[in-house]
Amino acid sequence: MIIPRYGSRRMKPAACLMLLAAVCMLLSGCGLGGAERTGNRSTGLFVCYLNSDEDGLYKQAYDGEILGTEEMLDEFIRLLQTLPEESVNYSPLLPDSVRLQRRVLENGVLTLDFSKEYEQMESTREVLVRAGIVRTLVQIEAVRSVLFTVDGGEAHTPSGVVLGRMNADSFVEDAGKQINAIQHATINLYYSNADGTALKQEARSIYYSASKPLEWAIVERIIAGPKVEGNFPTVPGTTQIISVSSANGICYVNLTQTFVTNALNIGEKLPIYSIVNSVTDNCRDISAVQIAVDGDSNLVFRTETDLSKPFTPDMSLVS
Repeated sequence: MIIPRYGSRRMKPAACLMLLAAVCMLLSGCGLGGAERTGNRSTGLFVCYLNSDEDGLYKQAYDGEILGTEEMLDEFIRLLQTLPEESVNYSPLLPDSVRLQRRVLENGVLTLDFSKEYEQMESTREVLVRAGIVRTLVQIEAVRSVLFTVDGGEAHTPSGVVLGRMNADSFVEDAGKQINAIQHATINLYYSNADGTALKQEARSIYYSASKPLEWAIVERIIAGPKVEGNFPTVPGTTQIISVSSANGICYVNLTQTFVTNALNIGEKLPIYSIVNSVTDNCRDISAVQIAVDGDSNLVFRTETDLSKPFTPDMSLVS
């Protein structure tokens, strides 16, 4: 809502009180007809539910107390599985048959483990469930991303796509209410060999969200680690992607501090060129990669690798 300004004239006290009362009534109203209702002025937080037609998300303002991380997780998860009174316009996200078995928050990654019924949901509902849960929970400051598992193993969409780590940017909405468009690519990734002296190529067929560039999906899978026996990680699995963007043939990758502080015991250049070679090998418009840590590229990685300039690929490191 936009409150109009009235030039330089000051409003009378009585008029100010009337306007303030009207604004408060609007902010406390319950959005109808499928309109989104965002968080209130006091918290700015919300909880997602399905709309009455179960084809879109409805945001209910969270009016409760702001608590610690674990208490907020308990509260949001409770609200996601129940409905407040007078909830004629929306439904809970999870069907009664799907159970949340456990949750673990570690290094900013919130893992939610569901019962096997999760993968039996219809595809349209599964996308909405996923988007609603992730959008709600990443509002908690300590939660940078959310990972779904099923009975302790990888979670899949009904169409068989493996779900990786997700945050609010993993989902897009268009006029057709398509929350998350999926694209497919066959790519080459570069991981460490057994003794950490060289890179090894690993071919991979991946599905990734159309809301993010292929470069992001590549870096995400480098962090997640290899799937082929004999290949080994190059980047700490606790590393998070802050941003990935490209301009003028250069891909800019911004990672969290753990990329440096938790660096693996392998050749100093391998973490850098694992990313650089993987991105440039698969993205024909990219010729170099600039790596930053928490937005800063004016630093030295490990002992002597200067991050201040973009790196071009070095395939001599590939065994």
